[in-house]
Amino acid sequence: MSLDRGDPRSSYGKKIKENSEKNEMAMPKSTNSLSCSSSDAILCYYLNSTSEIQVIKSECRDTWEFERVVFPGQRLFFEAISTAQLEIYKAKNSGLQLAARVKCDRLQVVQERRSSFTTVSQFLGQQLAAC
Repeated sequence: MSLDRGDPRSSYGKKIKENSEKNEMAMPKSTNSLSCSSSDAILCYYLNSTSEIQVIKSECRDTWEFERVVFPGQRLFFEAISTAQLEIYKAKNSGLQLAARVKCDRLQVVQERRSSFTTVSQFLGQQLAAC
C-alpha cells in the first residue's frame, strides 16, 4: 500500500503536520481578519510599489495579529492601532528578509477636506476678488 502526500502517515504528511503545529505555536493569536477590534483602531493603506512579492505583518496589542502576502502593485486596507508597526519582508529564495518597519500611524487613511468651490472659475474669481 503506498501512501500519498495528503496522508498524515506518510513522511511528507508528517512534515506538513509538524510545520503547521510549529506555526500554530509560534503565532497562537493570528487571525485572517484585517480588522482590529480595538476602540482606538485606525484605517491604514499599504501599496506594494516594488516588483517583488512581500509579506507584511502587524499586530494589535496582544490579542490580534495578521500576516499577508502582498503581490507587486497590490493595494491593501487594514485596521491597526496607531502605535502598532507594520513589518515588511521581501520574499527571497532563502526565506523572508526584513526590508522595513513602518509605524501604522504613517499609513493612516485621512479624509481630505473638500473645497467649497465647484468649478475652477469660481476658485479663480474668489482669488481675484481678494486681490
